[in-house]
Amino acid sequence: MSTWLWITLPLLFVVGLFVSALKDTKQVEKSVQKNRDKMKLREWKDEDEKEDDWGVPPGEYHPEDKKDRD
Repeated sequence: MSTWLWITLPLLFVVGLFVSALKDTKQVEKSVQKNRDKMKLREWKDEDEKEDDWGVPPGEYHPEDKKDRD
């Protein structure tokens, strides 16, 4: 009996974490759909630009600058 408790209680805890995470993501999806017009969403990439950037958002990030600062 004790062995079953050592096995099932951690499993129930992990399953509970997954279920609560799923509920949270569904709640976030609903709030995003409801408030989408209030958000300032913008495209990451211009339609004219055809080169692959592997999903890197535009900005001021330059990896060579980081080496200089270190």
